[in-house]
Amino acid sequence: MKMKELEEMKELEELESFTVEEFQADFDNLINRVENGESFIIRDGNRSAVIVPFKETIKYALDSLKPDVDEEVIHIHTDHEEGS
Repeated sequence: MKMKELEEMKELEELESFTVEEFQADFDNLINRVENGESFIIRDGNRSAVIVPFKETIKYALDSLKPDVDEEVIHIHTDHEEGS
């Protein structure tokens, strides 16, 4: 396993965790927290999902791209206020 993958796993372990029921019961508050930059793990038995702010998903996507990706294509899809 690469060092970056180990660091990302450690970051995930440090996230606050909620069951699906807890998340649904406190939905408005937790969504406000996500909109303000927080991330959470939502657990349903053996399955888990991570909810993160939109800007974080873009960061992870860009970090995983190969260096030969056209910067203009990235700019077109990320440098706007639509959908935020």
